[in-house]
Amino acid sequence: MLHFTKSFFLLVIITFIFSGCKKDDEIVPKNIVTYDGTDFELASGLILDFGQLSSSQGNAQVLFLYSSGIKIHESGGKIDSTSGTGHTVYFEIFSPTSTILGDGEYTFDPYFTYKAKTFSNSYTVFNANYATSQGEFHEIMSGKVVVKKEGNDYTITFDCKEDLAGKQLTGFYKGSLKVYDEK
Repeated sequence: MLHFTKSFFLLVIITFIFSGCKKDDEIVPKNIVTYDGTDFELASGLILDFGQLSSSQGNAQVLFLYSSGIKIHESGGKIDSTSGTGHTVYFEIFSPTSTILGDGEYTFDPYFTYKAKTFSNSYTVFNANYATSQGEFHEIMSGKVVVKKEGNDYTITFDCKEDLAGKQLTGFYKGSLKVYDEK
């Protein structure tokens, strides 16, 4: 009986050891934008595709990320209006590819050259209220945006600085982006 108890105890210990050694699941960050130490959720995103303006420029697109309180209203396959309250991030971005946001690192272009893999005229609005046109507006003055597309999903990270105070604005978004053809 003592031999059975020792064997059983050893089996239980081995089971606990090996069951605790399984590979950890990949941890995916939350869809958020962080400004001055405060996190704001992002729920959805879209791309407005304006096409290539000239042969020396990238494909003009707007990357628009927004929280769950913001609603996009469509009519005839185009954006008709927006409503609600929440948080938005807006990048005028110049992709090397047409109709999709191309993979790679995009850098802020203060000279508005519109070259591929740059962005300019970008901002974020916290506590945006579309009924009153109120919100906390912050213009982006430097930084980078990194884009990776896998299947229908995009992984987007950004690390920027905003206007006068030069405060850090970072974010992460993983999910689909609805594309609107604005050509």
